[in-house]
Amino acid sequence: MTSLAQYDAARAALAAATRVDEVLPLREQMEHIKLHARHVQDRELMADATEIQIRAETKLGFLLGEAKKSGLLKANRPKKHDPEKPAAAEGFTLKEIGVTEKLSAGAQKKASISEQALQAMIDGVRSRILSGKAKIIDVDTINGARALMGSREEAYDSLDYFPTPPWATRALLECVLPHLGVKKIDSAWEPACGEGHIAEVLREYCPKVYASDIADYGYGHQIENWEEIDFLRPSQGEYKVADWIITNPPFGDKAVKFVLRALGEAKIGVAMFFRLQWIPTEDRYEKLFRDNPPTLVSFFTERVNCCKGRWEPDGSTATDYIWLVWIKGVQPRAPLWIPYGQRKLLERAGDRERFTTHPVTVSGDRTSPQASPEPIDSSGETIPHDFSTGEVIEGRTSPDADSCASRPASASASASASASASASASASANQPPQSTLSTGDVLDIPQFLRRDSEPEARPE
Repeated sequence: MTSLAQYDAARAALAAATRVDEVLPLREQMEHIKLHARHVQDRELMADATEIQIRAETKLGFLLGEAKKSGLLKANRPKKHDPEKPAAAEGFTLKEIGVTEKLSAGAQKKASISEQALQAMIDGVRSRILSGKAKIIDVDTINGARALMGSREEAYDSLDYFPTPPWATRALLECVLPHLGVKKIDSAWEPACGEGHIAEVLREYCPKVYASDIADYGYGHQIENWEEIDFLRPSQGEYKVADWIITNPPFGDKAVKFVLRALGEAKIGVAMFFRLQWIPTEDRYEKLFRDNPPTLVSFFTERVNCCKGRWEPDGSTATDYIWLVWIKGVQPRAPLWIPYGQRKLLERAGDRERFTTHPVTVSGDRTSPQASPEPIDSSGETIPHDFSTGEVIEGRTSPDADSCASRPASASASASASASASASASASANQPPQSTLSTGDVLDIPQFLRRDSEPEARPE
């Protein structure tokens, strides 16, 4: 989409499409490209992607109209299958093909106008985008920061992109997984990597990280082991074989599909970053949680500053977030509260420079947690904190430890520590069986996370 040749190729692909499942991926891909265009302030790219998207919706409306005329598009699925007819002959519903009623109505409305009127509409949209007059209001404002409100619902045609702050991913790796006895992750796959906010943190801890997304936000060409894959359409790419799948999935029904797909593909476990409000629905209980309860629900006790399209280090939010973790063969456990103070404690030198760029800046140091053993703030000063509570403590000259869990060793040090780690892990009664977990680095569970200990008194 950054050249005339790519624009022509997209137009040609759309013209050749004859089925709904050929049009929808192209339309979704344009949404990703539009979001990337906003980040890099490329109005021409935004205009091109918007035009292709409008034409894709018009083609979708035409195909749906034809299906309705022929009787293939049904309002509801027949309760009984006619054995005399093949399944395809009985038609399909909008829900079965992944199209909302609102999208269907809008697409068919576009398809009903003349080509001349359609071109006039496209020309008008392009003119507004190129002149800077087109405005897109995508988030609410809280305390001067753009953030997603807990009660807000995304537009029907929006592909959601709320980058995960790096400290929130480190909280998973340094607090949540050690609580479950996971000492080390050998391989991980981030299937909705966006601009790399989670994948880059995973690379700090994990020797083998795969990243993919439905489109390249600019992160893919910077690293190895990246591929353009629609995670929900396995035929479009080969799946990666990884111990863990860790991601911040899209909202709504796609999130359920992401989890179910991940549970089937991950060798050991799955970790998903969600809004707390996403959990309590009857539909998700029936489709996901009833048969696949998470091993651990981990609540952040402080706000996770997620903003649409970017990470704002000093931003605010009105939304609560959690990590949901599934480990194969391990039964559900009591929930975990991630201690207050991790936002400050787990910020590393250079985070504000690396993770606020579009895409994120790839670090050449894959052992940065080991290279920067003390937690430091944005000015480079060491952050004093209490190891037993995980809270930041004022007045100390040095911390007791560098996080709520001791930081994992670098990949090169893992092999020499594996034997001692296995012995240490088997001696811990409150950990899952070692046969289901990856071990290697010695990561003692901090006192404040242990179930068999009394809470220590906090310093006055």
